Amino acid sequence: MAWLIAQVAELALDSFDAPSRVIKTILLVLALGLPVVLFFAWAFELTPEGLKKEKDVDRSQSITHQTGRKLNAAITIMLVVAVGVLLFDKFALRSDTPPPATQEAVASDNSVAVLPFVDMSPAMDQEYFTDGLTENLLHALAQVPELKVAGRTSSFAFKGQNQDLREIGRQLNVTNILEGSVQKAGGRVRITTQLIETEGGYHLWSETFDRDLTDIFSVQDEIATAVAGALRRNLLGEEETPQGEISAGYAGSFEAYNAYLLGVSYAKERNFESWEKAVEQFQLALKSDPNMALAWAGLADVYADQTGFGSEFETGFEQARAAALKAIQLDPNLPEGYLALARVQVSYDWDWDGAEASLRRAQSLRPGDPEILADMSLLERIRGDFTDTLNDIELALARDPLNPRLKRSRMRALALVGRYEEALAEAQIFARSDPDRGGINYTLGVYYDRLGQLDEALAAAEKEVFPFLRLELEAVLYHRLGDTETAQQKLQELTDTFGDDVSWQVATVYAAWGDADNMFAALNRGFEVRDPGLVYIHSNWRFDAFHDDPRYDDLLKRMGLKP
Repeated sequence: MAWLIAQVAELALDSFDAPSRVIKTILLVLALGLPVVLFFAWAFELTPEGLKKEKDVDRSQSITHQTGRKLNAAITIMLVVAVGVLLFDKFALRSDTPPPATQEAVASDNSVAVLPFVDMSPAMDQEYFTDGLTENLLHALAQVPELKVAGRTSSFAFKGQNQDLREIGRQLNVTNILEGSVQKAGGRVRITTQLIETEGGYHLWSETFDRDLTDIFSVQDEIATAVAGALRRNLLGEEETPQGEISAGYAGSFEAYNAYLLGVSYAKERNFESWEKAVEQFQLALKSDPNMALAWAGLADVYADQTGFGSEFETGFEQARAAALKAIQLDPNLPEGYLALARVQVSYDWDWDGAEASLRRAQSLRPGDPEILADMSLLERIRGDFTDTLNDIELALARDPLNPRLKRSRMRALALVGRYEEALAEAQIFARSDPDRGGINYTLGVYYDRLGQLDEALAAAEKEVFPFLRLELEAVLYHRLGDTETAQQKLQELTDTFGDDVSWQVATVYAAWGDADNMFAALNRGFEVRDPGLVYIHSNWRFDAFHDDPRYDDLLKRMGLKP
């Protein structure tokens, strides 16, 4: 009976997530009750008149044999119930699905996140410098094969926040965090660092470095080597990190390095004004150090961005190519050079095998980098491998779960496999959180349109900050709403303003209108000027109705997207 009670109690309490001490208390009470029950069974007997002492019962009138039969029946019933409880526990409650704790990614002991170092300089104007230092340390630690390093963007999501380290560790799926501060004044810098175990808050290692700014490169290597050594000692049982095994990267002119960091900071703002500032800073870096491969790669990236969202495709992409090749020539082991080259190979050359080779080379130099996985997934999307696109994005998000670029890529990948409601839900979140980001309201409007919510689609289109995207979507939607006159006006404004640079957008409008001849004419113009938008023809559902047209196959073959 006690065993049955314990089994039933365990099942019931487990369903209510009761603390383990409750079931322990019940077991203790049952155990203490055993001798009491035995004593009563020996000293007393149950009679028709009630409970009597055994010595006061007349043996000729004893009903123990009847009570025994009843007890046998009760025991049999209890055994049947007990077997039922065991079967229910084994087959109904315990499926092959792991418990929630094991379904989620479990942080490994050798995982680490590098949080943005805090600018403690007197003027508080060295944020770009501290961010650059943080990124260099992150890349340096990623060179250690045994360490699992959280992605840069997810780590930087906690910038300026004072969250509990356990919560940060949970969100980033890491068990260790490196944090620190930088004080830069005159020609000196003080860098304070500490490595903390997230669950218990224990300090595994901490140190303060006072250096001349001319020594900044060596101190970055020193910090990275010390952190890797602390992790290896505490987690992997190794004694030393070999000197020279890891490097935080560039070790040339401080003036060039400072200008490069400013350029990177401007480039991340992703608008035409900031891109101009980024170009200026990268050129200043190269003036100080013409052999700085990082600056050449940064310049190539900005040229590609400016061109992709602008015009003069041939001039811009050739500039980007020359800068990327220069970076590779100067440093064949720099991933950024191959990533910049891959952008040109994708957007302008349409050299899919060459782009894949460049991305594979970058991946071999920086294994597990989520941004490289994102670039690889984009190439798969262009080639029409939509399932692989989503899988690679999921892999990247597992390492960099708070990365907005990866989340946007996942949003698009969901749409590619037909999960439009999910894609729309994510687009709504992005549009609310960053409404001024170019392209997001356009994407939101496209998903609304795909789901037949035309009024909502038009409202989103009107908020798009890039005029060429806004006009394209408005021309499509007004036509679908039956206002063909306004639709024609929007298309005319689009072509008058941007000319052949928007051949892809014009083709998309004609595809939505069902005008095959004008659509293919626009696509052919886009092919001639190398409009980078054409590479997304596989993933644009507006062209699905024309897949059986021989002109569609011909275009794909000319672009190398079909054998």
